[in-house]
Amino acid sequence: MKHDGHDDVLPYDDLMDTLACQGRRLDPAVWDDLVDRLAVHNVTHLGGGSADAGRPSPYRGTADVDLRLLTLDVAQAPEPRLRDALIALLLRHPEHAVAAREVLGVLPLESPIRMSLLARTLVAAALQREHRALWARTAPGYRMIDVADLVAAHGLPTPEEDDGRALLGAAQGLVRGRLKTVDYVDGWEDVARHALREVLGVTAFENLMAEATEAVGAARAGR
Repeated sequence: MKHDGHDDVLPYDDLMDTLACQGRRLDPAVWDDLVDRLAVHNVTHLGGGSADAGRPSPYRGTADVDLRLLTLDVAQAPEPRLRDALIALLLRHPEHAVAAREVLGVLPLESPIRMSLLARTLVAAALQREHRALWARTAPGYRMIDVADLVAAHGLPTPEEDDGRALLGAAQGLVRGRLKTVDYVDGWEDVARHALREVLGVTAFENLMAEATEAVGAARAGR
């Protein structure tokens, strides 16, 4: 199925699916459990969980959390912030994209869960490229998520095109159904900023963002 980021040809609307899932209601204990499991993998920008309650987490380390099950649970969570936490998870740990791909491989092609997971895997790859210089500062050998086969299968831009921004726009087209006024990209960018702040620290993040903005301005002035 082809998709150019403007015409919706995939029958999926993330907002409507989230609202449908909210009909099941999110038990506060389930929220706290997901937050605790994400925190084990260094995704800590969400409120709630054991830390906010002042109690020890039931999860001592990554070995206590089934990564594939976590991926599946977050992708179908009835709350947008939880779904988008999957992006932060993949940005912090690009190696976890292997688990995400394994989950994608066993879900039916038109499954809402698969579409949610597919879009957020593509978004993580796009945001890596958009903030490539900053992510390179986070860890030696920080690697890019390979989604070449996924973008080719759906006729989407590569993550390298326009430093990921073209793919961000196309991914938004995958999830927003017919409601064109919903802006997913801004929320996804915010997730990336949260993830970078977590790993770099607030001061270093703000300084590096200022440097990057100045560099872009200087490059444009030199054209």
